Amino acid sequence: MNCGRINPTKEQASRKQPILQRISVRKILFCLLIVLTLTPVLIVDLISQGNFKRAVTDKVTRYSLAELTQAVNNIQTKLAAYEAISLQLFVNNDFLAALEKYYDHGDKARAAAETVKACFNEYMKNNADLYGFMFVSASDRVEPLVVTRDWQQDFHDLSRQFKETHAYRSIMEADGGIVWAAPWQVNRSNYLLLGRLFKRISTGARLGIIAIVIDEEKIDHLVNLAFYHEFNNSWNGIEKYSLLINRRGEIISSPFKEDIGKKATQLIDQMLPTDGANVAGDETGKGQQGSFIATFNQEQNFVTYKAVGRNGWYLVNLVSASFLYKERRVVTVITLVLCLFFGALALCLSLYLTKRVGKERR
Repeated sequence: MNCGRINPTKEQASRKQPILQRISVRKILFCLLIVLTLTPVLIVDLISQGNFKRAVTDKVTRYSLAELTQAVNNIQTKLAAYEAISLQLFVNNDFLAALEKYYDHGDKARAAAETVKACFNEYMKNNADLYGFMFVSASDRVEPLVVTRDWQQDFHDLSRQFKETHAYRSIMEADGGIVWAAPWQVNRSNYLLLGRLFKRISTGARLGIIAIVIDEEKIDHLVNLAFYHEFNNSWNGIEKYSLLINRRGEIISSPFKEDIGKKATQLIDQMLPTDGANVAGDETGKGQQGSFIATFNQEQNFVTYKAVGRNGWYLVNLVSASFLYKERRVVTVITLVLCLFFGALALCLSLYLTKRVGKERR
């Protein structure tokens, strides 16, 4: 009779054993086979996914910037043609004399006003891309002169309010330099303005601003030449397009006309270097061209951009991230299917082997 000793139960004895000794060999083999089967597949998938994303991004950046370079050259050629017209008016003494006479006498100088309008009409006749001209006098006593292909009264009404706009102030501050203003919306269409301050030949006193009016569609078809050619003006399945924005983040041209005039600060903030910062290292070239990923219009896009001349515009190309990495999703699905297949195979194999091990131990 063992009065002072208590025999430990099997449960108490098992608790004193190491954890690994308490797990059956069948369970250990089962877990090892699952891990050894799926781990290599998952590792290879993670490596391939990272390499795939990096390779796609690098190639898209390279080809997109090359495409943007060609588009920028076309846009600059077109803009230079418009600016040349402004320069021709700027050095035309007969035109300036008529403009001075109209400024001095207003509506009383009808002949001078007709001379100015005739000059505007001549340029519009020779260049189908020009939509119109406006002269906004520096004096409030002189009525604006407006010549357009259509909606002339609407443009005349807008010209009377032009002095209240940021564009007018920018043109006046440029003091004879060319300024491209943000688009105006007239009857659901958008029009760009190329403005310049004109002065008297003799004294240099300010006469007023002459603005060339250009239909935004003319610029948009240069910006999105491939877009319109590929989709034939169909809006179904659009995954890639370009737009023009200025340094203030305003959208100047876009195939989505409702976006024109809106601010795209989430884009311009990443395109321009921080004000006052010394640009170096990875920042070198920032503000001229580059790429990044950003959310625009509630969708993640891969963005590439390039500066357009010296007028403070940027040509921005947007590619939907879902479109860009579409093949990556296919690879991911295939990998998951393979993982499930090999997992099931490992499960069957582990069950078979553990049963064999159990029989041998008996």
